Amino acid sequence: MLRNTKINTLRIAQLTVATLMAAAVPVCFTLAAPARAAIIDVQCVGSFSRAFSPAVTATPQNVTVTEAFDYDTCVIGPSATGAASINVSLSCVPVTAGPPETETVTWNDATGGTSTITWSAPTVVGQTALFSGTVTAGRYAGDSATKVTSGVSYVGSVVGCLLGTPISNTTGLVDSIVLTQ
Repeated sequence: MLRNTKINTLRIAQLTVATLMAAAVPVCFTLAAPARAAIIDVQCVGSFSRAFSPAVTATPQNVTVTEAFDYDTCVIGPSATGAASINVSLSCVPVTAGPPETETVTWNDATGGTSTITWSAPTVVGQTALFSGTVTAGRYAGDSATKVTSGVSYVGSVVGCLLGTPISNTTGLVDSIVLTQ
């Protein structure tokens, strides 16, 4: 019995020392922000066209590419049109990804207005281009943006281009454009 009393006294002393040490040492930590789901402002599909000036040939040259996007089928948010223009060195092959670009999107609803989206250089996989960017100005400013396009007509024109028929324009699909907060 005496032994149990000593053990209990020792345990109480250990707990008391631990409690005093914990009180004497400031605890510094940061609480993580609670996770929240991304809010989708816009989710659409559509089509695009690109015009090349001068037309793309088998010889690499500096080309102005003028793009027009039609985001006409939306499950979330208003439909819209987009426009962008870039300068890039192009030839029939190899098909290269373009540089970063800025697109102006005009919204087709009562609220209207525009958004400026700054896109990073796309990643091209086969006939699909994957874009990521940020809405830098206007409606939805601060949103993250992603876009996936399939440019099927350009790939079909490459053989003709190599045989001497320049590519002056192409069309394709916007598989998705999504703006999230």
